[in-house]
Amino acid sequence: MFARALLKDIMSARNHKFLANALFEHLDALVEPKSLSIVSEQELCRSRKIVHFIGEPSDPNKYSESFWSWGAQFDTCDGMIPLTMSSSHFKSRTSSDVETYLFVLDNHSQARTYLIIDNANSQKVTQASEDSSLDLMQIVAARWQCLRAELEATREYRQRDIKEAKYLDVIQQREQFIEDMKLVQKIAVEISNPETLDDLHRFAVESIRGHLGIDRVALMLLDIKKRCFSGTYGTDEKGNTTDIHHTQYDLHHLEEAYINALFEGSESLIVIEDAPLYNDGNVIGQGWNGMLILRDGGDTIGWVALDNFIHRFPITSYQKQMLESFGSLLSQIYIRKRQEQNVRMLHASMVELSRCMTVRDVCKSAVTFGITRLGIDRLAVFLTDENCSYMQGTWGTDIHGNVVDESYYRSEIVDRTIVDNARSNPNEVVFEESVPIYHDFHIVGFGWTAMTMLTSSSGEPIAFIAADNLIRRSPLTHQLREVIRMFASNLSEVLLRTRAQEAVHVLNETLEQEVKARTKELQQANEQLEILAKMDPLTRLGNRRMLEAVMEEICDSNKQVEETFALILVDIDHFGLYNNYYGHMQGDIALMRVGGLLQKRAEQSNEVFCRIGGEEFALLVANKDESQVARLAEKIRSSIEEEAIPHADNDGRGVLTVSVGYTVTKMKRDDFNFDTLYNHADKALYAAKAKGRNLINGGLETVLE
Repeated sequence: MFARALLKDIMSARNHKFLANALFEHLDALVEPKSLSIVSEQELCRSRKIVHFIGEPSDPNKYSESFWSWGAQFDTCDGMIPLTMSSSHFKSRTSSDVETYLFVLDNHSQARTYLIIDNANSQKVTQASEDSSLDLMQIVAARWQCLRAELEATREYRQRDIKEAKYLDVIQQREQFIEDMKLVQKIAVEISNPETLDDLHRFAVESIRGHLGIDRVALMLLDIKKRCFSGTYGTDEKGNTTDIHHTQYDLHHLEEAYINALFEGSESLIVIEDAPLYNDGNVIGQGWNGMLILRDGGDTIGWVALDNFIHRFPITSYQKQMLESFGSLLSQIYIRKRQEQNVRMLHASMVELSRCMTVRDVCKSAVTFGITRLGIDRLAVFLTDENCSYMQGTWGTDIHGNVVDESYYRSEIVDRTIVDNARSNPNEVVFEESVPIYHDFHIVGFGWTAMTMLTSSSGEPIAFIAADNLIRRSPLTHQLREVIRMFASNLSEVLLRTRAQEAVHVLNETLEQEVKARTKELQQANEQLEILAKMDPLTRLGNRRMLEAVMEEICDSNKQVEETFALILVDIDHFGLYNNYYGHMQGDIALMRVGGLLQKRAEQSNEVFCRIGGEEFALLVANKDESQVARLAEKIRSSIEEEAIPHADNDGRGVLTVSVGYTVTKMKRDDFNFDTLYNHADKALYAAKAKGRNLINGGLETVLE
């Protein structure tokens, strides 16, 4: 009956501890040992530890490695092995070792387990062996191994379930990520075509708050020269959009982590947990706040400030992913819109100023345009001479913002810091902040003042533009300075042309009386107009008239010696795709930049580059051999590629490139034939396009006498 009950306990055991207790109870009654212990051998670290025991078992570490190597040769079927059999492995023995037995419960290589029966009653052991009472230990060993296998299977099933759960989580996260990216793309499309840059600022703030689930948002613009940042639109404590254009802060007001991210890090989103939350400089609570940095390449434009003041929800990883993606798209939209607005402003100002017939009218139109279209509080234009010896008033703005005649004002160049800075940095906007603002030599307020000196292409002073913020006290932002600089550039060009036109008009009126005295001046004015007529207005290169003039000069020469002539044709790769992708205004900017690069190369060679088509340019070169022309063509191609003008649809190159075809021909000037040169160069250009673009191609063609 006892054996049947024990067998039932053994077979019903669901863990090793219960099985060990049943075994210990059986052996304790059967062989009366001093102690019983089950020792597990850890194969990886070659150590043993007691996992179950009764009595006071010996430390398994007292046995040497040779002992355990000896024990490893036995199996469960070998029964109880007396330690006396291992006497050859020990130099010294104790009396307790004589009646100590070793039984292998589990012989698995990675889970080897022994039962040590310490100091058993030898007579009881002999009797149990004779009546087969110890045979039950084989069943215990088998059950022990079954439990180990069941536990291993359970662990494997659990590991499988864990992997499956992780896989399902990954799938769910991917699906969520896809939905998030769709949402970001949708928002980007909605805000991609605002009327003005200011509308974009407001749309961005409201989109992040309304669609991406952020409590409070503010868009800040960075002014790196002034080491400060100014606001556009933000969110009040109730979640309403507010105008914060009047705000301006020093960079040192930011957390150190934010400053490091702006100037040293490459991260686009920084979040600080358990941070104080502010509104108008006052602490209003605690939560997380973050900075979503907007960059134009390596330059920081500004950032979107974020926090969770209203609902105090933590920011999730999904929101972080959405914000980072949205920040990248917003930066691209902002850059494109800023360029578009600048181009529109330049075009509008040029149209407005070009309608004027006199220098005085140009100055009045400039002041009116500045305060009505550019958002400048007060603006004045002062004319000067080539020595910059005086400042002559034209039109300006009174203390109420009205356009007034200031021709009465005339002053020698005063010793003021801002004037000196303007003279030292022509065509750049210099400024002073928190300084007295003057009107008619009297201080009328305090704020910022800005000034730029306009010069001709040869560097001669023309005029000064002065501006300040007396009326609205708005901050002088980087964007406003850039607008003033570009506007000043347009004004310089119109003043020069109008001044030349006035000079021509005066000469015509007094031609009979002052023909001799004014001949030289009239000639200079006509030459200037002739240059303008032969100049492409967009790229500032020569046009077809300039090319025809160069060819006429060659053909009119009486030289009869054979000379080398070369024609280089440059064509922008995939420029139609560029216009489709970025728009025609951005295309005009790209043509201007390419024109500037070509102009530099032409000046170095004392030649004239001409724009002969929409995106095609020509350079006629004389007295250079084929290798020199090839090197010049390669310098032209590489300089445009190195300019790194973005071009997303240019065969995977990512930047705008050109293909160059050239031909070199020896002939006398009487035999000069431009059509022949052009046909050869055009074929070379076509071959460069066919070979994959962004290449030069050409060679030497000899024309016999």
